[in-house]
Formats: sequence, structure tokens, C-alpha cells
Amino acid sequence: MISGNVSRDDEGFVTAIAQSQRDLRAFIVSLIPHSVDADDVLQEVNLALWRKRHTYDSEQLFLRWAIGFAAMEVRSFRSRDAKSRLWYSEEAIMALTSDWTATDSFREETHRMLSGCIDKLGDQQRSFIEERYRNQASVKQIATQTGKPASTVYKILAKSIRALRECVKRSQREQFG
Repeated sequence: MISGNVSRDDEGFVTAIAQSQRDLRAFIVSLIPHSVDADDVLQEVNLALWRKRHTYDSEQLFLRWAIGFAAMEVRSFRSRDAKSRLWYSEEAIMALTSDWTATDSFREETHRMLSGCIDKLGDQQRSFIEERYRNQASVKQIATQTGKPASTVYKILAKSIRALRECVKRSQREQFG
């Protein structure tokens, strides 16, 4: 448990760990055949990340740094559990680690594209999208705030999402060919 004397840097680090859990677990599960074991390894990764938090350079991508720890923990678990026949080779683990870090930059680039696409929406569409997804407002809350029927809010959100999807696809085609 984290004590009450947590610094602001530590709070940011805990947030980064929390936001990376889904991706870290997916990476670990791709290398460890049993989900119970993968969960144990994820806990070890989280402990290692916390212990090494002072060595993290905030200029680098957190997930890329954390995946490095996950790969080490997978190797360590693999050596402890050498009886299993379901293990990937060391070369496969390195290749998957490399692929995952590349995926992280793709994800960040796509997020940047999405932000650009949101900026291209009309004021009302952008406002509805931001309320719904950034501020976690329900459709009913947006309808109440804007004085529009919920059905109209749903239609505007659906149209906005389609426009964003198409814009991101277009941007990806331009960027990645």
C-alpha cells in the first residue's frame, strides 16, 4: 500500500502505471499461456516499476519502458517454470517486445490524428464529443445541459463518431500508406 506521503511525481507515476495495465497485461498474456500466471507476472511487473520509478525518464514513452520490465519478468517466470512446454523462444519474446513498442508509437500517432480530427469537427459536434468522452457525461446529461432531446444528442454523437472514424482512417492512409 502506498503511504499518505506520496509526492506529485509519485502520483503521476501511479497514474501512468494504472493507464498501462490493459496493454501490459495483453503483452504478458501474449507470452504466458495461463492467465492466472500472467496476472502474477503483471503484479511482479507493477512492483518492479514502482521500485524503479526514480529511474524513469519522463521524456520517454512510459509503456515502452514498462514493456521492457514486463519482458524481463516473463523471462524470469519462464526460467522458474521451465517444466512447461508452451514457451516461446527467447528470439520470439524479443520480437514480440519490439512489436509491442512499435504498437505504442502507432497508438500515440493515431491519438494525435484523432485530436486533429476532433479539432476539425463543428463546434456543436466537438462539444458533444468532449462532454461525452472527455468529461464522461451521459447522453441524458448532455441533453439536459443543451436543452436538446436525447435522440438528437445520440444522432449528433453517432454522426460525429462516423466523421472521426473516417478522418482518422484518411490520416492513417496518408501517414502509413
